[in-house]
Amino acid sequence: MKSAYDTPFWSSNFYDHRARWNHYFNQIRAVADEIKKNGGNLSAFSVLEVGPSHGLVTGYLRKFGVTITTLDFKPEYAPDVVGDVRAMPFPDNSFDMSIACEVLEHMPFADSQKAFEELYRVTKHTVLISVPDARHTLFSLRFKIPLLKEIKIFLRAPTFKKQIITNPRGHNWEIGKLGYSVSKIRTALIQAGFRIIKNGAPHDTPHNHYFLLEKA
Repeated sequence: MKSAYDTPFWSSNFYDHRARWNHYFNQIRAVADEIKKNGGNLSAFSVLEVGPSHGLVTGYLRKFGVTITTLDFKPEYAPDVVGDVRAMPFPDNSFDMSIACEVLEHMPFADSQKAFEELYRVTKHTVLISVPDARHTLFSLRFKIPLLKEIKIFLRAPTFKKQIITNPRGHNWEIGKLGYSVSKIRTALIQAGFRIIKNGAPHDTPHNHYFLLEKA
């Protein structure tokens, strides 16, 4: 099967484009923020990454001493544990934080809901999920006034398109496609037991919608 990395890295069509690097940073920053809230005690903080892909996020965090376990159903990605996010082989409350970014859309939404419940089960405190956001950006503005916080204005619109799976690695659903509103995803996360702390698609990665979650 063709890999996303079959395109040469010097190509303008390479998988890790600028927004994706920002996406990696956002994941790393979210973990760093949680460790900071925990007093910076790395020895007492554990992370699960579901779907590590080429391992950039995991490798970076491990470089700074973060204890992180990876899980993927594809052994070719060399995860620490080969397994399914819908039925993970971990006891309850195994990890302080779990991250599953651009993973859950690759399965039917009913299965994604099972994955939400499993992430809730194996995590003690915080979960970061990101899924594709297909909405169009109608208007985007950022500006900073001295002595005040940065002001961001971001106006989005649905695509009004039906989700179409075009290949075996295709997406089963995306925010902004017909039937998949932000409120639908929020409702499913709340039903899984989560409290939604933050959610949104940042200016620097408008096609990645993040949900920062805590166990209710």
